[in-house]
Amino acid sequence: RVYAKKVRPAFRRRQVELGQLNAVLNDNISGIREIKAFTREDAEAQRISLGIENYRRSLLYALKMMAIFQPLVDFSSSVGMLVVIYFGGMLVNDGALAIADLVAFFLYLEMLYQPIRMLSDAWERIQETLASGDRVDELLQESPEVEERPDAMRLAARAKGEIVFENVSFCYSQGDMVLENICLEIGAGQMVALVGPTGVGKSTLVSLIPRFYDPVAGTVRLDGIDTRHLELESLRQQISIVLQDVFLFHGTVRENILFGNPDACEVDMMRAARVANAHQFIRDLSNGYDTLIGERGVKLSGGQKQRLSIARAVLKDAPVLILDEATSSVDTETELLIQEALERLMEGKTTIIIAHRLSTVRNADKIIVLENTHIVETGTHQELVSVGGLYNRLYTAQRRLQHLSA
Repeated sequence: RVYAKKVRPAFRRRQVELGQLNAVLNDNISGIREIKAFTREDAEAQRISLGIENYRRSLLYALKMMAIFQPLVDFSSSVGMLVVIYFGGMLVNDGALAIADLVAFFLYLEMLYQPIRMLSDAWERIQETLASGDRVDELLQESPEVEERPDAMRLAARAKGEIVFENVSFCYSQGDMVLENICLEIGAGQMVALVGPTGVGKSTLVSLIPRFYDPVAGTVRLDGIDTRHLELESLRQQISIVLQDVFLFHGTVRENILFGNPDACEVDMMRAARVANAHQFIRDLSNGYDTLIGERGVKLSGGQKQRLSIARAVLKDAPVLILDEATSSVDTETELLIQEALERLMEGKTTIIIAHRLSTVRNADKIIVLENTHIVETGTHQELVSVGGLYNRLYTAQRRLQHLSA
């Protein structure tokens, strides 16, 4: 037990250092362009070398701890053998013991010590495994941020898409409030835009709908049902999301589009690509829909990745659509293609748009302006411009910027 208290932390430290080294290597491989662009090769090489050195030290310490126990077992068995040989030899010399009996006793002793050596080796491996298991157990013991109720229900049919926020408040890990007392009604089939300064909580607000987080106060309802009373799978099947930072999986174009609906047929998949204005560029790829796109879609441009993300959402065909800065960071021509695809995608769906480019939300049925954790303005584009509040200031500033850039 005393030895276990020493050896297990050594193995645990080795696993921690290995995990940190793997994280550094992953960062460097994933961010190789940024490293080259900022000429950080030498600094990152030193960072990797430091990680390797820390792992080497922890590994050597763990091996030293392992090297203590096994030699002790071997030493004790050797001492036992010497004692048997010494005293047995004396008895043989005195004629009190036959030499055949001494050899037999010697063999019996070896048969006893061999399993002990094997057990000691297995014990060391067990301690190593337990140290690794401790880290896994820490992860397993983490309680989920969102839990499904035992009596959660499934939606009987496709949702209409009516969403209501009733006095919703939210904060991250007991920090400052991000949203306070949000009251908002979104009718089925409506297009609603969320507008406001960066960091005001727009993305957080829409993340409450699929229950990526739960509000600390208030209720979010879908078709009149508290989302906390719905099965997570049933709820999220009703929602499609197109993000600014598109995540594509390492695989083919086909696999990434079918991620929206794995059971879809070839015809439906290609129709989704056409709706997303993606079919033409996919056909121009080396292997068409079977082209490998690399990790996170590294072989595609930003606009191409965005259109694949839209095709994925088209194939899912959920009644609620969330668009988070879906047309930012692309050129004008690509933005037009994406905007056309989004307009087709939004047909007949409840759509919530987060956008800094206010020109993309002028046709929204309702524009919600957030500031300092609250909704400060609500209305159509014309209504908010005429009021002369925060929305009007943002809109005027963007128009001036467009004139300057022109």
